[in-house]
Amino acid sequence: MKLNLMNNNKIVFEFKNHSLLLKNIRQGVWRIQSSCGGNFDDTGASQILSRDLGEEFAETAETLSVSEKNGISNIKAPDGSYVEISKKSIAFFNPDGVLKREIKAIKETKDGLSADFSLSDSEKIFGTGERFNRVNQRGKKIHIYAIDRWCATHGNSYIPIPFAFSSNMSAVFFNRYEHSVFDIGFSRKNRFTVEQKYAPLDIYIFMFDSPEKILSAYSRLTGFAPVPPEWAFGTLVCRYHPEFSSKEGVFAMADAMKENDFPWDAAIIEGWGTYKTEKRSDLKEIGEKLHSLGKKMMVYEQCGKFPSNAADFGLEDRFAVQSDEGVELKETRSMNLLDNFHHKKMKCIDLTCPEAVSKWEEVWGELMFNIGADGAKIDFCEQFPDKKIIHFADGRDPMAAHHWYPTLYNVMRYKHFNTKPDGGINFSRGGGIGAQRYPFVWAGDQRREFFFLGAVLKAALSLGLSGVPFVSWDMAGYQPSFNLYDLRHEDKVFLRGIEMTAFSANIQTHGRVKRPYDFDAHTRDVYRAYAKLHDALRPYLIEQSKISSETGLPLMRHLFLYDPTDENCLNAEDEYMLGCGLLAAPVLKNRTKRNIYLPEGKWKNIFTGEEYEGGVTLKNYRVSLEMIPVFRLIGAPSEKLEASLESASKFINDINKLSKSN
Repeated sequence: MKLNLMNNNKIVFEFKNHSLLLKNIRQGVWRIQSSCGGNFDDTGASQILSRDLGEEFAETAETLSVSEKNGISNIKAPDGSYVEISKKSIAFFNPDGVLKREIKAIKETKDGLSADFSLSDSEKIFGTGERFNRVNQRGKKIHIYAIDRWCATHGNSYIPIPFAFSSNMSAVFFNRYEHSVFDIGFSRKNRFTVEQKYAPLDIYIFMFDSPEKILSAYSRLTGFAPVPPEWAFGTLVCRYHPEFSSKEGVFAMADAMKENDFPWDAAIIEGWGTYKTEKRSDLKEIGEKLHSLGKKMMVYEQCGKFPSNAADFGLEDRFAVQSDEGVELKETRSMNLLDNFHHKKMKCIDLTCPEAVSKWEEVWGELMFNIGADGAKIDFCEQFPDKKIIHFADGRDPMAAHHWYPTLYNVMRYKHFNTKPDGGINFSRGGGIGAQRYPFVWAGDQRREFFFLGAVLKAALSLGLSGVPFVSWDMAGYQPSFNLYDLRHEDKVFLRGIEMTAFSANIQTHGRVKRPYDFDAHTRDVYRAYAKLHDALRPYLIEQSKISSETGLPLMRHLFLYDPTDENCLNAEDEYMLGCGLLAAPVLKNRTKRNIYLPEGKWKNIFTGEEYEGGVTLKNYRVSLEMIPVFRLIGAPSEKLEASLESASKFINDINKLSKSN
């Protein structure tokens, strides 16, 4: 096979009639690209995002050695990993000579190219961004395309990421914002086929001896998550329709939270016209009131969308994204029909135009420094279209904009908020590659049903295995149940919801459902105990979040990250590690028992004090409605866990009493 070794660190070769470029980026990381018009560009998603943020993207290429035997070319990297290229395949081996990934074919498709990988019989595939159906995506066909389908668990993802994490200690990342399709053993059991639409192939292959190293290498490429401010790890109270449509409603919420002794840190003023100039004085009064209480105020907006009164802020049409049809862009059809039945139009700020960005920063500077906004909830990120008729100021191809635009917009908002002394957060439900840079995302809208407790957990774990470490959701659901059973048992769904959410990054109460202080006294007591327990864990959460920001490990970790050699850990879909030292096994159905797998190690139930040797399944483990099984790993490498649990002991005792009294 004819290979062209360029500068001793790049291989250009032909495979299945396609010209390809191969590089070893660093230890454990290979990159392979297809040509576009005879050239190999460097405009992948990671490079574009870094450039747009004014960062230097320096990617090295290691020196390669080449040999050939029996028609097979061997390309070896300094770390000992190597690639074998033949007429039949491109095979990637780790330094021990173990085959990790093999490209069997590259083919032309209607809209681009596809790469055909082999799958071993026992291999499990995680990642691909936010997935509500299950964590292991083996056997699924997935569109890497942001789409809003309320309460759908199949085909719905607000944050799709073309990153497939294999149980064989490898990962494949398609470094493009354009639409792609992952067929993971769906059409053919032992084939993993990815179709890249509207762009050349730009594939990174990660091969390491641990999942932690893979996540770290991926984060090094796409960006590590910043550590959120401490207040972001508390309770965020969002709209309970129509409560926040007036300042009186916001103040009534503050009074109710105080009366019930419920801890909280910030109010998200959703349901309020953020840009309405006639309500600015009221919004400022809300900010001053909340700040006097030691709380934060967050505002709400749709991603980059011009307000109807844009002229009040000097937002001229020349600052908007243009199209052949004018500045009114048709929102993509991936929007939920209940929100977008008539295919709405919108104007959006052109993020590639420096003058437009400067004007937008003025608008938000007023909100932040005069009105008092400490953060924003950015919604409807999946609305931006990707059509050839769209034109950006810098002339870039619009076919990647559906994912590129909301990702950049959210990062820019986060960076702007963090010019405030106490920091700020950008709380978003959408985006794509680089979503960890915001750094908080939330998992869309679900109904208050037992079923959706499991769906949001799968979404959080999938995002964690896709490089997004800080995930939240509407605690116990956004909408009332559609079925009478769960509607009749709303208090039970609510309790199971707060139990799981207390052992996550933060608590977000939000929706068109009962508020925490609307329930009976017993339910309020249980909620209060868990909310305060969560607060007591904050030092541990912050400690572990710093580790996430340094390593790429998620705060909520699939058990695969605890022990990738344990088949039971690989198959886990309804329990997780919170940081390095706590294992949570939430009850996600209307039951008082469940099976729990404890991996190797010594574990202690934080509520009952019972100790267990790991490597065992606790069958039909009994747990009351008021209790969630949570186990501390004895000897976990944490400096804050023991002290945090000691601070939480009063609330743990309260939960034990409430459990026994009921």
